[in-house]
Amino acid sequence: MFAAVMCWILAGIYVLVMVCSINSLRVAIAVIETAADYFADTKRIIFVPLLYFIVGILVFTAWVFAMIGVASIGEITVDSITLQQKDIVWDEMTTWAIWYMVFGFLWLVCFLIACNEFVVIVSAITWYYSDKTIPDDDGIPGDSDVRYGFWWSIRYHMGSLAFGSFLIALVWIIRAIFEYVGEKMIDASGNNGCTKCMVSCIRCCLDCFDRFIRYINRNAYIYMALSGESFCSSALNSFILILKNSAKFAFVEGIADVFMFLAKFFISTSTTALSWLIMGAMTNVTSPWLPLFVVFLLSYMIASVFIAIFDVSANTIL
Repeated sequence: MFAAVMCWILAGIYVLVMVCSINSLRVAIAVIETAADYFADTKRIIFVPLLYFIVGILVFTAWVFAMIGVASIGEITVDSITLQQKDIVWDEMTTWAIWYMVFGFLWLVCFLIACNEFVVIVSAITWYYSDKTIPDDDGIPGDSDVRYGFWWSIRYHMGSLAFGSFLIALVWIIRAIFEYVGEKMIDASGNNGCTKCMVSCIRCCLDCFDRFIRYINRNAYIYMALSGESFCSSALNSFILILKNSAKFAFVEGIADVFMFLAKFFISTSTTALSWLIMGAMTNVTSPWLPLFVVFLLSYMIASVFIAIFDVSANTIL
């Protein structure tokens, strides 16, 4: 009875919030519809993540070769003459170089992600401000210019994108260090419950901080593309703008998350079902659950990468 009463109270509060923010809800619905029109009118934008994925593979390959070269620096010691087993002992300088290479790789990954988002942002802006009175072949007025995003990210905003990527890479390396230290603390305390609770709370705070930095970065990139200002001023102005229009941003984020989840779930389930039919027709698999689970995870990850374009475009149009 108590749980039912609390659910009814929360539902009533939710209805009151929806009624009081009806104008913001209408704006959010209009923004989602406009973002859907942009996505339908600019189908070539789906190749942008694919392009940066290929660039990421090339960067990773070059980083691996460079990492092997740095890791080979050191004094070679022979552990076993019979087995020809040798080991490389790193000095302090080599150890710092290894950490520098790891942080540099994280920074490059974050920079590529930032460039990908910025190209989508500029494409949505050019589509939104394009002339809607000119008839279009696809029936959706307006046209975007994706190449501006590549040019602006290199010519005007490379430093700002690099600085925003540096902040995210710094948060990621802090989280990685804390994961290592947290596991050592739990082992040293003998799996103490209080220690586990404290480590989990700190891990949750770091995750929230990571999400906050990524959200601020995205809106800073949007403000940068619109105003041409630097990263710091764009981040401050976008944060103030979000605070002034918190209801609109909350509704847009909520509705967009629902649509994105439905799209990713539909793509993943349909891909998994199609794989199950193909496997049943081509081979005699005794237990197809593990391959189907792998297919579901891969399809969900790939769908998440491409559906994220819709989220970025919705925030940009808002």
